[in-house]
Amino acid sequence: MRLCDATMFWSAAGGGVRRYLEHKRAWLGGLPGDVSHLLVIPGAGSGLVTDGMLSTATVRSPSLFFSPGYRTPVSLGPALAFLEKWKPDLAEGGCPFRLRKALSVWSRDSGRPVFDYYHAFFPLSYTEALFGARRSALRSALEKAGWAYLRSVYADSRRVFVASPLVRDVLASRGIVNTELAPLGVDTGLFRPGAPREGDPVILFVGRLTREKGFDTVLEAFSILSRRRRAKLVVVGDGIMRERALEAARLYPGVSYLRFLDPGRLAGVYRDASVLLSAAPAETLGLTFLEALASGVPVVGLAGSGLMDTFPAEISRAVGQASPEALAEAVAGILDDPPDPAACRSHAEGYSWPGRLAHIAGRELALAGMEVPGWIGEMHE
Repeated sequence: MRLCDATMFWSAAGGGVRRYLEHKRAWLGGLPGDVSHLLVIPGAGSGLVTDGMLSTATVRSPSLFFSPGYRTPVSLGPALAFLEKWKPDLAEGGCPFRLRKALSVWSRDSGRPVFDYYHAFFPLSYTEALFGARRSALRSALEKAGWAYLRSVYADSRRVFVASPLVRDVLASRGIVNTELAPLGVDTGLFRPGAPREGDPVILFVGRLTREKGFDTVLEAFSILSRRRRAKLVVVGDGIMRERALEAARLYPGVSYLRFLDPGRLAGVYRDASVLLSAAPAETLGLTFLEALASGVPVVGLAGSGLMDTFPAEISRAVGQASPEALAEAVAGILDDPPDPAACRSHAEGYSWPGRLAHIAGRELALAGMEVPGWIGEMHE
């Protein structure tokens, strides 16, 4: 069984897509069957590295100045050469851009199926980054063109997997109906509750430091909250608003900026937190929410942003408007009446990585007309 994933969403500073693919490869590497995996990603140069049954093909790609750490290929040729030589049985696209175009050409020429996971809330998160909350004729035209492009890209997809019912409904409203609900997961062994903490409550933000992630709104919400009660804000992540985070840490007592952290260190930060706060209008995957809940930490985010809308009210607050005041009130409500960490943890346990990965792999094999090994079904159950 030869599987492949291709995505431009790959950065040294992590991100949800990289976390998913790293867990996927670790899981595949431990399976009892004859399973090999090819990962196609952009990089500073081209090359193929193989470690046992796992291969990584790097396609030379220029950097994206507006998204530090990320790159995108220009030519389809190098990626196609890797695919044609490696001959996967099926492939999953993790972005709708150039590497996905390469998968379309490969699928057409080889007759093998291509699947997709809708990781980025394209085009809405991109227009959010450009325009913020402002509506305009140009924004509407760009969104219309973006949806048309996405319909074209996904036209040959055997199935588009999505993380939440809300995302599925948004895609359906735009004419993309070949979707299937398949939430991603969390490492419940690494992310786990710690001992009860003392001292001022800690509000935690984890994510890319960009406008579409609502970072400025988080800072404003904390400013409102800190004027009413003692609290701390810990910021973890990197991005084009890095200087804004550094400035906040210099100017405001109680604000700490920890940059990007590896999962082991990040797990310790979660265990010290009182609540996770997000102000992103489109959290397509919601992995930070799952990590917080697995750590026994409740979450506050925006209603209509994705996985946030599926969590029980006892462990979360889904805020209906992206206003700092409303978010501050929601955080205060959690701090005044904190949920049982065990309830947070219990909900996250249903998203453990092995079960989630087995579900996605099993569905892709079945839809590709391939035999689904019995141990995959057992792991999903």
